[in-house]
Amino acid sequence: MQRTPEILTLLLDAQVQFVIIGGVAAVAHGSATFTLDLDIVAPFTEHNFTKLFDALAPYHPRYALAVPKRPVTEPPTELATYQNLYLLTDLGRLDILSTAQPVGTYDDVASKAVSMELYGHPCRIIGLDDLIAIKQHVGRDKDRMVARELLALRDRQAMKPR
Repeated sequence: MQRTPEILTLLLDAQVQFVIIGGVAAVAHGSATFTLDLDIVAPFTEHNFTKLFDALAPYHPRYALAVPKRPVTEPPTELATYQNLYLLTDLGRLDILSTAQPVGTYDDVASKAVSMELYGHPCRIIGLDDLIAIKQHVGRDKDRMVARELLALRDRQAMKPR
């Protein structure tokens, strides 16, 4: 069972640097999308991963794509050399990306992120235009559908009187 609010609370309380992307960001922007994971872009640094894995340790982080789902035992120095981390925890799935193409690195995404309240917490969420660009770039059917929905939401917002 995915418990995204609890994962977010852990990361925020631990002061992990990240920006929410993917389905949760789409929902924050008004999409009716259903998602079974939390996707974030984050700086892949030893310091950030130390905070992240200290926060997740009680929830048994393991590699989501490994067979069998083995625990994450590598030190933060090694994890910082990876491009992406796909984790399962007792609270659900967390996908951590170093880049979000075609937008770019964490710094590129973070520079245009917006602050929104999500599950009672202020969160940094990818900007709507950047999220649309990513969904269009990925090109899976479900992402193209969400991109169309987000484009319609953006158009509707642009038509509202200010």
